[in-house]
Amino acid sequence: MKRVAAVALALALLLARGTRAEWTGGGGSEVPLDGTGSSWFVRATLNGNVTGTFLVDTGATLCVVGPTTARKLGITPTGEQIELRTANGVVRAPVIRLRTVDLGGNRARDVSAVVHDSVPPPIDGIIGLSYLNNFTYSVDPRRRVLRLR
Repeated sequence: MKRVAAVALALALLLARGTRAEWTGGGGSEVPLDGTGSSWFVRATLNGNVTGTFLVDTGATLCVVGPTTARKLGITPTGEQIELRTANGVVRAPVIRLRTVDLGGNRARDVSAVVHDSVPPPIDGIIGLSYLNNFTYSVDPRRRVLRLR
C-alpha cells in the first residue's frame, strides 16, 4: 500500500498540461465502493473491454494504469512522457489515452492516463481527476458509494 500512496502523492504533485475528456454518461448514478474508509476501490471498465479494480484518488491528477492492465488493453504510449514526483524521487512515465473509462455507466472519453508499475496487484490502476473532473462527484462513506453527475 506504500507504493500506491507514493503514486497517489506523485500524481497530486504532477506537473502536466491539463486535459479534458468528453463525458457521455446519463443522468448520473451511484457507483458501489469497496474499502475501509481510508481507501476506496471501484470497478471500472477501460476501452469497453478490460474491467478491473481501481483505487479512487481525488488527489491524483491523472488516472494510472498498471503495466499488466496496459498490456491487456494493447495500448501504445503516445510518445509523451511526464515526470512524476514521488516520495521516492522523480520518475518518468509514459502518457496514454484511454478511449473510454466507465464506472457504473458513467463514461468519459479520451481520458489521459500514465502507465506506472507502482500499482500493485490486485489493484489494476487509479481513477484520478482526469476522469473524475468530468463530473460533479462526491463520496458517501456511510452508504459506500461514489456519486457521479
